[in-house]
Amino acid sequence: MADVAEQAVHDKGSEIPAGLSGLSSIDARRLLEEVGPNRWVKRDRFARVREVVRLLLDPMAVMLIIAAVVYFLLGETRDAVVLALALIPVLGVDVVLEARSRAALEKLARAAAPSADVVRDRQVVSVPLEEVVPGDLLALREGHVIAADGVVRWAANLAIDESSLTGESEPQPKREWPSAPDEAPPDARFFAGSQAVAGHGFGVVTTTGAATQYGGIAALVAQSASSASPLQQKAGVLVRRLGVVAVIVAIALFGLSLARGEPWTRALLGAVSLAMAAIPEEFPIVLTLFLSAGAWRLASRGMLVRRLASVETLGSTTVICTDKTGTLTRGEFQMTRHLALAPAVSEQDVLEASVLACERHPTDAMERAIGAYAAARGVSPANLDARWTLVRDYDFDSVGKHMSHVWQALDHDGYMVAAKGALEGILAHSQIDESARRAAVEANSRLAAQGLRVLALAGKRTDQLGADRDADERDLTVYGLLGFQDPLRPEVPGAVAECQHAGIRITMITGDHALTAHAVAEAAGILHEDDLIVTADELTALTESERAARIRRSTIFARISPEQKFLIVDALKNDGAVVAMTGDGVNDAPALHRADIGIAMGQRGTDVARATADLVLLDDNFASIVATVREGRHIFQNIQRAFLYLIAFHIPIVVLAISAPLIGVPLVLLPIHLVWLELIVHPVSAIVFQAEPASADIMNRPPRDPAAPLLPRDAVIGSAVSGAMLAVASFAIYWWLWPTVGEAQARALSLIVLIAGYQTLVFAERLALPALAVERIPRTLVFWTVWAASAVSLVLILYIPAAAQMFRVEQPTRLHVAVAILLGVLAVGWRLLLRTA
Repeated sequence: MADVAEQAVHDKGSEIPAGLSGLSSIDARRLLEEVGPNRWVKRDRFARVREVVRLLLDPMAVMLIIAAVVYFLLGETRDAVVLALALIPVLGVDVVLEARSRAALEKLARAAAPSADVVRDRQVVSVPLEEVVPGDLLALREGHVIAADGVVRWAANLAIDESSLTGESEPQPKREWPSAPDEAPPDARFFAGSQAVAGHGFGVVTTTGAATQYGGIAALVAQSASSASPLQQKAGVLVRRLGVVAVIVAIALFGLSLARGEPWTRALLGAVSLAMAAIPEEFPIVLTLFLSAGAWRLASRGMLVRRLASVETLGSTTVICTDKTGTLTRGEFQMTRHLALAPAVSEQDVLEASVLACERHPTDAMERAIGAYAAARGVSPANLDARWTLVRDYDFDSVGKHMSHVWQALDHDGYMVAAKGALEGILAHSQIDESARRAAVEANSRLAAQGLRVLALAGKRTDQLGADRDADERDLTVYGLLGFQDPLRPEVPGAVAECQHAGIRITMITGDHALTAHAVAEAAGILHEDDLIVTADELTALTESERAARIRRSTIFARISPEQKFLIVDALKNDGAVVAMTGDGVNDAPALHRADIGIAMGQRGTDVARATADLVLLDDNFASIVATVREGRHIFQNIQRAFLYLIAFHIPIVVLAISAPLIGVPLVLLPIHLVWLELIVHPVSAIVFQAEPASADIMNRPPRDPAAPLLPRDAVIGSAVSGAMLAVASFAIYWWLWPTVGEAQARALSLIVLIAGYQTLVFAERLALPALAVERIPRTLVFWTVWAASAVSLVLILYIPAAAQMFRVEQPTRLHVAVAILLGVLAVGWRLLLRTA
């Protein structure tokens, strides 16, 4: 319930009720060893085996095995062994890259893993969900996902959403059950995976792990971490389709070679070489690495990615709907003002009522500010606690936007009701004449216009308790108003300006007064029109079409309920916007789910909000959202560069694999050469481009259109033409010199052309995207290390006799080497000249 009426979020239940003690840490550790971790889904024992099988069925691995078998049948034992051993580095690269991706995802999963509050050693502590054991005393708090099955021992207005288990849409009220747990009725039981949505309580855990009723349902984080993003799915489909085409063409080439009278062994090697060259299995590997590595970088910058698909969407964000309190502001309240509104109410009455309207041991920032303010003026919360005992604790009412406590005096039989909340909610439960009502509204507006957060305070003394909450809160006297300062985060104005400069609209949605929201928007630099600030009542009064038009034009929404957040997000999405939405409460879940990117608050957010969201904002800071959008654009930009490189890389080797058999000359590229090239392309595409810094103008451009193709048409054409020209240059030098210098030297020159072109291609693809402001000379150590290693590998192949023999090459003359290098550079370098012109 982010930002709704000042004190929407309370950390209740930290005080352990009398008679309840929980386990000791020693007993908890012993039980954990005995019963095992509280893991709702058993881990797959055969996951590693399936991973090994999947790697062995990798297209490149299959082709290598076939080629090794062919060489063995030909009696070329050495070549067969070399190709068999080549499986190690080829698969090793894949294993390393995927392990790197998996490690990043596992770290994210651990960071996102839910925790549980339990009583250990007579203190409420937070432990990982997996460490909850039978016998634990579990704190049941509003917004928390419940960690295990058990029985309620103590409850205060506790209601639990069990719809994930029972299908019952209404939250179920829970009562205490002090007797034997196995005899507890349904309304005293709680279940793993359900969610506390109101009140608080404590319960003893009876069942954990897979034995719980929720045991068959995968944990939310595990599901989200393992699911492929839409872009990954598309890449997988592309690879499978191209793989089928490559196999069909390879079979056709094999048949053609046989029809021309070539030996079946040579024909099969040509077909295998073509298949190895044509199947672009790097695409899904590179994509997974980029997304997972990017997600890990985001986590280090304050944003936890729960779904990889959100990384793709970040670069397309056009609207950010943000809370105010704690996101734009520090969420560090200091009470600076109080106004008494009732003539018969003294300053002492206002201060005492303000303290009694708070929790006995407050953890909420505003309640702590109230206690400090009252104590500084002689009203000690500890002294009040000694004079009054709490008899009724009414939780925050999201409709009335208020809460109240009922206290009994220890020195007489009277009772005191103290309530605080939004002025409109307090007035609805107060006995007040029209002139006093107007005066209260005007005073509230004056404080709000100064940028203060305002709480209204009311109370009454009575001789007897009411029958229910409505009776207790009826006919209250408005005591006064409390004003709080919540400073703007210093980095917010710069982040807002950067976002708006990047074409991203900032929309503030708050439960605060419109004037307070306006003051914060002015300080933050959020673009808005003063006459288009929308309040909840105005939003409700509009027709659907009027509401859509108003939402389209407005950037400040005040006094908004969590339910109305959904309407705002829905209208923006229907208008074609790509929406990122922040939230922290249980009731924010529908809006977070409806948004393209749901962002939950990591510090003050509920488990329900975090489970629903795509991203978790670890520091609750708006500037981190903007940094995340920047990083999302950066990730997508590097994915585009890598894919363009892969397109240009594959064209020459496919052309060389097809051309030689068609013309009837010896193969240019043998399987061993393709293995070598594979070991070059993976580090370049997956490491060099992944490490490329963001372009200087990345936040100076409008958001990416999500309907646009993955790669710009002009860039694809440029990469394809570069690849084609490199293919022509590489095959031309081979075809031209083969009759005079022999197959081995001609092959060496063809490889030199290829590597020179690929070395130049790395520079070209860095600059391939339109309107990209990039340093001409790369400055990253990764770039130059990988770039130099690929060049050195060619030198070693050419000038080490054993390697030259293995790769079927001979040293060419220096003149031919110079010509080959020049051809390779010119085949691709023209793109660099065009870009710098």
